[in-house]
Amino acid sequence: MKKLIIVLLIITITLAVRFAYVQLVFQHSFGPLSVLFLSILGCLSLLLSITLAFYETRRREAIAKMWLMIIPFFITYVIVDLVSSYFLIQTLSPLSTADQYRGHKLVPNTRFAIKTREYNYVQTVNNLGLRGRNIEIKKALDHYRILMLGDSFTMGKGVADDKTFSALLEQSLNAKNNTVDKKTIEVLNAGVDSYSPILSFFQLTKDLRPLKPDLVVLNLDMSDLLQDTAYRKNATYGATGEIIGIDGRSRELLRQKIRHWIDRNLYITRLILFYLAKTFSRQTDITVENVVERITPALLEHTLAEDTVDRTEQWQNIFDSTLKIKTYCDGSGMKFLLTVYPWGHQVNDKEWVPGKFAGWLPESAVVSDKSIEIIQKFSVRNNIALLNLFPAFRSYNGTSRLYFRHDMHFTPAGHKLMAQELEQYIRATYFKK
Repeated sequence: MKKLIIVLLIITITLAVRFAYVQLVFQHSFGPLSVLFLSILGCLSLLLSITLAFYETRRREAIAKMWLMIIPFFITYVIVDLVSSYFLIQTLSPLSTADQYRGHKLVPNTRFAIKTREYNYVQTVNNLGLRGRNIEIKKALDHYRILMLGDSFTMGKGVADDKTFSALLEQSLNAKNNTVDKKTIEVLNAGVDSYSPILSFFQLTKDLRPLKPDLVVLNLDMSDLLQDTAYRKNATYGATGEIIGIDGRSRELLRQKIRHWIDRNLYITRLILFYLAKTFSRQTDITVENVVERITPALLEHTLAEDTVDRTEQWQNIFDSTLKIKTYCDGSGMKFLLTVYPWGHQVNDKEWVPGKFAGWLPESAVVSDKSIEIIQKFSVRNNIALLNLFPAFRSYNGTSRLYFRHDMHFTPAGHKLMAQELEQYIRATYFKK
């Protein structure tokens, strides 16, 4: 028995040291799961050390009783956590898998029920890994194909398949007899949760190039500034220094698999990790773990008047990614359109409340349009067609919210407004008679 304790102690300490080394050397940070895992290993090492120290003393029986209390407690905790998760866990995101070039992607041919306190719907992912119905890869001669690139706002997190702005745009363009050469309009939704332009570039050039769209629309999001820089830190570079991919498989570590399993199956543990994440969200390193996998105020600081960070490199990164898409479209005979839309806090004081104060923004935050001006100047400088949706969202006077109260995404009304503005611009710009 004593030899077993020694073996367990060596294994536990080895695991803790190796895990800490990987986090420091390769991940460069300690996330909430890392802290929880190291705490468990630390406590276990301490208990095993105490057991070994008193194994041949008169306190041996007391140590045995300690273990008889700890083990049933742990088993009870796991059972209670699993049972509570059955009733309390809300499904938050669709199935995704790691990808060699674009980090992660939606799993084709899946239907996934997503449920929170604000929405309940089923998301369909088609044969090509795009949201919506199955489509033929080869474009019909009498079809005009529009491809929407973007993140979860474009994907339509929070609304049903036929209520995303891509689906609504397709419906409205085909509802009126005012199309290009009487062609049927297809609007394909290639939005993926947590995407930024560099991932959309590889999505377009590696997986979606056979679709040969007539128009490619990149929907730029306020989170993209930091996230594009974070993804580039995981990039693979060619001999000439050019980015050749963002290999998400390198991040498909045991830690990620454990976290995904916990998020879907352990309610109490997930709650503990949430509060640990709030404690560690002040980390300043721009990594995927910090600015993609966590709620962090840093993601939106560039939209605030008090922001004084030098973001030259960040803007260079996101504009380089955007230009890559533009250059590819130009060389392939495709039209390219860039859109930029606001988050709720950039529209008015009533949208996205109380969600924006739940770890995203301080209540004293003052909005600045500096980022929008930078994007506009970039578009003019590079002859890029830009649809700025800020005026439309700010002048909206409807009775329905444009953003969910807690979740940051568009409500059905937000998607409807996006679709209306896109339709008006696309008709006037590309469908001229």
